[in-house]
Amino acid sequence: MKSTLSRAALMALLASACSPFEDRVSAAIGAAARAEHAQEIRIASITDFKWDTMLVFDAYAPRAHVCQVLAVPAGDCASVVPFESVDDGIMSLAFVSDGRVVRYVRHGRGNGDFAPSPKRQAIPASKAVFKVVPSDPQPDGRRWVRLVLSEA
Repeated sequence: MKSTLSRAALMALLASACSPFEDRVSAAIGAAARAEHAQEIRIASITDFKWDTMLVFDAYAPRAHVCQVLAVPAGDCASVVPFESVDDGIMSLAFVSDGRVVRYVRHGRGNGDFAPSPKRQAIPASKAVFKVVPSDPQPDGRRWVRLVLSEA
């Protein structure tokens, strides 16, 4: 199964390399969530950069709120949080290392729906494990996948 997840994550990374709208982390999460027999996703295993905590922001989270939660000074907010979610289908993921945002990701909910965002934030890398909960097939045949933070 690990081989299938790794192959799916690699394909997603390659496919997303040219997309200006979707981050490769989001694409890798989507590929892992849709992999055959996927039951859980360990976010640390599909990222290729160092981070120690992760935060999930719901669609429409105002940039000022995100910066406040991340303790980003107002003058640096636009450069650290370069976009604001203005669409039901877009969430944001922040990855922090040593108290500094190292990656701020636009995450398409079609790649796995974290909504509602976990109540327990910031999520340590060792605990960023999400159960994969597929829905019934949509009219186009695809399954919407919810990602629920594991309590273990």
